[in-house]
Amino acid sequence: MKLRTIVKIAITSSVVLLCTGFALYSFFRLSAADERKDFNLYTLIPSTASAVIVTDNAAELISEIEGLTCSQNQHYLHISKLFSSLKDNLYNLQEDAPHGLSRQMNRLLISFHEPDNDYNQVLYCRLGAGDRELVDKFVQKHLSSAYPFKIFKYKGEYIYIYPMADGNFLACYLTQDFLALSYQKKLIEEVIDTRETGNSVASDSTFIKLNGLRKPASTATIYVHLEGMIGWTEFDMKLKDDFIYFSGVSHDVDSCFTFINALRQQELVKGFAGDALPSTTFYLSRQGVTDWGSLLAYGERQEYAVASRTREILDRDKELSRFLIENTGQDLVTLLFQREDSLLGPAAVMGLSVADVTEAERMLRSFVEVAPLEEGERRNTRLSFCYTPDKAYPVYRLPLTTLFSQLTGFSESPLHVYATFYNGRLLFAPDEDSLSHYIRQLEKGEVLGGALGYRAGTGGLSDSYHFMLMADFEKLLLQPEKHYRFVPEFFSRNSDFFSNFVIFVQFTCADGVIYPNIVLKYKAE
Repeated sequence: MKLRTIVKIAITSSVVLLCTGFALYSFFRLSAADERKDFNLYTLIPSTASAVIVTDNAAELISEIEGLTCSQNQHYLHISKLFSSLKDNLYNLQEDAPHGLSRQMNRLLISFHEPDNDYNQVLYCRLGAGDRELVDKFVQKHLSSAYPFKIFKYKGEYIYIYPMADGNFLACYLTQDFLALSYQKKLIEEVIDTRETGNSVASDSTFIKLNGLRKPASTATIYVHLEGMIGWTEFDMKLKDDFIYFSGVSHDVDSCFTFINALRQQELVKGFAGDALPSTTFYLSRQGVTDWGSLLAYGERQEYAVASRTREILDRDKELSRFLIENTGQDLVTLLFQREDSLLGPAAVMGLSVADVTEAERMLRSFVEVAPLEEGERRNTRLSFCYTPDKAYPVYRLPLTTLFSQLTGFSESPLHVYATFYNGRLLFAPDEDSLSHYIRQLEKGEVLGGALGYRAGTGGLSDSYHFMLMADFEKLLLQPEKHYRFVPEFFSRNSDFFSNFVIFVQFTCADGVIYPNIVLKYKAE
């Protein structure tokens, strides 16, 4: 048997994966109750898997993938060398199965494992009556005698190793009931261990709730687990023209203090704030902020935010935190946008809604004025102005603080932060120029809200939510890594493909349940 064996299955999964990431990445529905006579592939997937992709109809998935605008423009996703090889041999497999793949082989699962790279995946499919013979026939027909395969015995099971023309090796675990393939022999050994011990994702209690709900038909089902952010979450994927949609649900009740658990404590925000975003914005996040305690507690746990803390900085952080708790709330917006001079890099701004601007500015000015001077610092350098044709906005240079990093996620932000008030919001930035560019773009009416792409992407989201993110991958992935630390490596590893997309992510919490939604919008030319 051979790598070519699972050919048809893989092409479908090849682009299913474009959803992954991240987010997003994703996975799996336990439906063994409906298919008792078929082997339960989930019992093979190690519990250490970080994601699983499932499709019940590989042929239909392929058809929908080929109908996407990006596919018609020759923008295909190649998740790994394994998937690319399988795709290349798809039509050869179809010749050996002129009536199509069996129902069992049409059901495809792919598990992802850490660390994320081209090799750490396993592809699984069941085998129905006659499928084992089809696999053997395919191998005999297409396997070159110049590359003899080897057989290893592991805990009583046989692993076939097939040398590839490109120097790689494909490991295969084949029985009468199923087929499992990977470029990593150690992952196939883990599959065998999992089958023996029963310690699979199918034994994870988190999946019980996900499996218990009846769901509308979708192209594929995706399950993903992002460490430190959210537990196992199920997504249904749908493809149409320029869009790839992921509608998700998570019943995760993990008591760990994750990003999602911090969001659970906040109130909903409404709308998309497009009129408060410069037209050149390529990254933004917006979230509810009504429980500062949980938000600040989460930020303090991030290593990048506390690594450079001294006792003095810790004291300033606490004072600034008290100021924010007393004067700001409702929502927090973080954004990156382009300046006129691209050589200066992107501008970064964080904005918070303020109830009483006059009182908040009085308190901020006092906070800045009474803070002890740093070595070599002059007090008159703590106040400057941003000038527009109609007004001069005071800009305050804050004492050393890590709060900007904590609240934005920009891990290498400077400790000196600048602040000003504009249109009822308190703005923070790592430099004065970012604040000036923000104000001037909005004063000119150059805002993102009127852009067709932004309106189309947010059109697939709810108007009320706890968190929203938008990112233009083409621009974001060109920035220093400090600005996309929160973007899963899956996207940067496949940047040639994702640079053609803008991603919109939204989380809504209700009655302890998390509802994430993801929209990938193709930037059609």
